[in-house]
Amino acid sequence: MSGVFDTGYWRVGRIMGVPIELHWTIPVGAFVFGRFAFVPGFWLGFFLLVLIHELGHAFLVKRRGLFNDRIRVHGLGGVSIHQRGTVYDQAIIAWGGVLAQLLVLYVPARLLVAFAPLPPSPFLYDLMGAFLGTNLMVALFNLIPIPPLDGAMAWKLPRLWWTRRRGHQPRRGSKPKKRARDWSRGGEPATPIRTESDRAELSAQEIARRALEDARRKEG
Repeated sequence: MSGVFDTGYWRVGRIMGVPIELHWTIPVGAFVFGRFAFVPGFWLGFFLLVLIHELGHAFLVKRRGLFNDRIRVHGLGGVSIHQRGTVYDQAIIAWGGVLAQLLVLYVPARLLVAFAPLPPSPFLYDLMGAFLGTNLMVALFNLIPIPPLDGAMAWKLPRLWWTRRRGHQPRRGSKPKKRARDWSRGGEPATPIRTESDRAELSAQEIARRALEDARRKEG
């Protein structure tokens, strides 16, 4: 089946700088997914959903600093051809399609609330149906964690994110470095006398104690 979609594309333009290529099987796929009925509103909505889904991937590809080669839409869906990057990059990019679909889901829902009831237009009803019910169904289907669906890679993101986060934290049990100590003075931090002003600030008892220690060392 993959060989059918290797050729037969028509490049129609660019979106976000990414070339868009359409396959000759799109009308056939739209007719099949439309349950072999004449529903041009659904056909248009389904085509736009596939395109928006792939644009969502392309957007995150660009955000990750990777290269977008092209987007292809065919009768069974679409594909975003891009630089793969790391496994972490791939997991992030896998969420792009579904997130783009959810944004699209919000728009018709708001329109229904704002302008209900809608004018009695079969085309508009079919278009809204594609953006609402079909959109949600396709998004959930894509999140099934089975290759080649997006969910196979998308659901790896929480574990990968947690692993990366722990990698930037200090290990458990590690202790901060302690200040160097002068063990010849009973473990107290060394405070050498560098200037006459420092000497003047010391108490008389401290000066006497140091003088006594020096005398003992000389006798030894």
